[in-house]
Amino acid sequence: RVSPSRSRSMGGDKNKDQASLSAGQRVVVLGKRKGTVRFCGSTDFGPGEWVGIELDKPTGSHDGGAHGKRYFTCPANHGVYVQRQGVLPVNSWQAAASQIQSMLRGRKDRQETEYKRAFHTWNQMEMEDESDYLQQTATISRVEAMLRTYHPGQAGGGSSAMALSLSAGVSTNPTEWGQDFTVGPDYKGPHVKWPLTLDNVHQVLHHIRTRPDEPVHDKYVAEILGKGVQLFNEMLPTSVCDMKVPTGEDGKLVICGDTHGQLADFLWVLKQNGEPSPTTGYLLNGDIADRGENACEIIIITLMFKILYPEMVSMNRGNHENIEMNRRSADHGGGFFDEVKSKHDPALFMMFQQLFEVLPLATVLSDRVFVVHGGLFRRDAVQVQHLRNLNRRRQCPTSTESIEESLMFDCLWADPWDFPGVAKAAHRGQNCIRFGPDVTKRFLGNNSLSLCIRSHEVPNTLRGFEDRHDGRLITVFTASNYCGQTGNFGAVVIFHSDMSYTVEEHMAPPLENLIAEYWGQGPGETGTAPGPQAQQSQKNAQSMEKSKEKMEEDMLAKLEAKVVQHKDDLWWYWAQVDPEGTGKVSSSLWRQGMAAALQLELPWFSLQKQLVETDADGNVNYKKFLERAAPQVEQGKAFEAGWEHKVVLKVYEQMLRNDMALKDVINLFDQNGDGLVSPWEFKQALTAANSGVPDAQINAILRVIERDESGRLDVKTFLDRFQVVYSQGKTAVGAAPSPATQQLMGKVGKALVGSKSRIEVFQAIDTNGDGYVDQNEFFQSLKKMKMDNLSDAEKNDLWKAVDVNKDGHLNYLEFCAAFEVVDTSKTSNSAVKEIVTAILAALQQNQMTLGFAFRYFDPRSEGKVNVADFKAGLKALNASIQGPNGAAGPLTEEQLDVVAAHVDSDKDGMVDYQEFLSAFNYSKSPSDEFRAQSSAGR
Repeated sequence: RVSPSRSRSMGGDKNKDQASLSAGQRVVVLGKRKGTVRFCGSTDFGPGEWVGIELDKPTGSHDGGAHGKRYFTCPANHGVYVQRQGVLPVNSWQAAASQIQSMLRGRKDRQETEYKRAFHTWNQMEMEDESDYLQQTATISRVEAMLRTYHPGQAGGGSSAMALSLSAGVSTNPTEWGQDFTVGPDYKGPHVKWPLTLDNVHQVLHHIRTRPDEPVHDKYVAEILGKGVQLFNEMLPTSVCDMKVPTGEDGKLVICGDTHGQLADFLWVLKQNGEPSPTTGYLLNGDIADRGENACEIIIITLMFKILYPEMVSMNRGNHENIEMNRRSADHGGGFFDEVKSKHDPALFMMFQQLFEVLPLATVLSDRVFVVHGGLFRRDAVQVQHLRNLNRRRQCPTSTESIEESLMFDCLWADPWDFPGVAKAAHRGQNCIRFGPDVTKRFLGNNSLSLCIRSHEVPNTLRGFEDRHDGRLITVFTASNYCGQTGNFGAVVIFHSDMSYTVEEHMAPPLENLIAEYWGQGPGETGTAPGPQAQQSQKNAQSMEKSKEKMEEDMLAKLEAKVVQHKDDLWWYWAQVDPEGTGKVSSSLWRQGMAAALQLELPWFSLQKQLVETDADGNVNYKKFLERAAPQVEQGKAFEAGWEHKVVLKVYEQMLRNDMALKDVINLFDQNGDGLVSPWEFKQALTAANSGVPDAQINAILRVIERDESGRLDVKTFLDRFQVVYSQGKTAVGAAPSPATQQLMGKVGKALVGSKSRIEVFQAIDTNGDGYVDQNEFFQSLKKMKMDNLSDAEKNDLWKAVDVNKDGHLNYLEFCAAFEVVDTSKTSNSAVKEIVTAILAALQQNQMTLGFAFRYFDPRSEGKVNVADFKAGLKALNASIQGPNGAAGPLTEEQLDVVAAHVDSDKDGMVDYQEFLSAFNYSKSPSDEFRAQSSAGR
């Protein structure tokens, strides 16, 4: 801000500049556009002095004539009339200052635009994470059905926290919780005594404020959870809670939106609004768990105050108070399971889950305000009484077919929009809906309510709250700088005793700042601790630019995973518009393909600059782009070395089982007899041969086998390349023959094949033309190569090594597997990589379902299963995600054997499936290869 005296002095200089204007003078218009004065004086446009200007660029509105008057003439679209105060001489300091201000405003506007675009893109990927979660819950239902059918004796599975707790050996009687734990002499934290006192609560609160990394003892946490469950059971016979705003002059009730384990926000709200008390109530509107690191502490504090003041404190359930969501990693939108496991005995996780299932689905505040985590309903004429009678003691339903299931689901998952009616919310996921202002108005009117408060999402404005639906709906979100990177404000809604309300926004300071401040404030003391002070109204220390960069990194990592998962669809889309097989498409077709295959509404034009480079013709090499995208998996944690080539070799062995003559092999791949193999013929051939090769792996081979301009391959060349893909796998795995025999096979193969195609060599050896090479024909070929000096024993060893099927003759594929050629097309390593990528991508995409399948055999969550159960879990997943028309799942039965055989690293018959699953956790940054070279290192 400038002082009044300085403003007055600036005004004097401005008058001086105004008096100096004349025709022909160079000026700046409104701080932006430059031009030349052509007219000064009064006009019929309005009072005061006007200036007619010929602009340097055609950004004007006329040629000097306006409103039927002409005061000067200039080229079309170069003329503009401006009142005197909007024009400054080019050489004036004010013009320079005005241009600088305009430039800064433009720069700030661009920065904010880019920042909001980054947030919206990041938020879209977050929504996609939740959509994936809902898709996985559907897959889990299929897997569970299979496991219960084929492994009924196992104790795992269950549809409620109580059933799962019983399977895990955790008590479902909350009065018993904590009895199995003993507080040892080494514990230095706060102790909890019953009945609870305010001083005791303050001791625990002070400990959490000052030492949040030192967990409260398991015994006390279990007891607090048990008391909390008892209270909710006693006070809440239905699924809707009724609360009253405290009366009296100081009475108020604070409603918090999502906190997601961000302790700094919760402590800040307590600091600003006071702790719960007989005159200050608190309602946490769900999504306390996941993402952040301190959901346990937020729940502990809230429950302790509820135990003290049962009527003043409550929590609604959110969509993240759900077991399978909590078991996901923080990068997948979960993280609460990992948090509990890192701080407490694993049994406490099931106690938290039992608590979540007794939380209300909604709260009615003083008979006037409806508070729910997600939103309103797809069904008409819903009464609060319907919600009261819902069965909340269960996991969130995966189906919305029945009224009861849909009402519970919408309480936790629904979002508002600004259009009438109800629509599917594809951005959020399967079964999710958006509800319009008419739905809100009708629900409130039917239930004699005046306002709906919900949470569930960061407002697009990046504020902590948002008014919607003509003021009848408020979204409140309390976690500021969500996930440590979005830079959004948090907020709470505060109702006063007269039912008026205020919204208070904040940007919580870093937790370490609050810890430093609290260190000087012991239990029961007042005053301010020395050290950094919280600044409520200013943003986090993290700048807008750094926030944008962090969001972009996270978004690109998730986008890379999406590209990997949809490689087949992307390749198919681009291949159809690239009939000559160049591997390139135009930039616009690249963007269209990304949008069509990934089904994401993202700013593809700006993302294109980060992901791909264009050539001089404006084309994108989509083949290289797909090759660069790979799942970021720590294979060393998941598999023993050498599994890749073994799993690829199984595909070729599928073909070897079809003992076909050479003519049959050629006809199999070249069905129309034109001597060329198209991708379609290749896929049809494997289907006809009952190869059982999954589509994703067939497509992986097709992507790396080069074709001619027509998109096809000469059949002889094709078969050589097809073999090359797999023969390397056989070599890498190591076959049964002795080293001497293997060396001899290499020598024979080199002499046999030379520079000829393999078909020509095979036909030359097959002297009787029956399409097979028998033992005699093979030995005769050795004689022609002047290798008849081999002993009979060596010849027999050689024959045994190449006759894989042990049927007395070699079919063409056996011959190819035995004698390799030089890989002139460089396809072998690429194909192995692409096939392995397809397998890893399927496992990564279904990580959550795999975890469920393994835990089915491990109800006590010890983290290990035997190899047979590990394979059974893989097999159930594989069968549950079969392709269309019953196509094979992502792995063949033999490949499942290979995977299962390469996960038991210490050979004790047990698999650490938690370590296996952790290898598939998504990275927070994309791989270096995924970015376009020009944008790497930005």
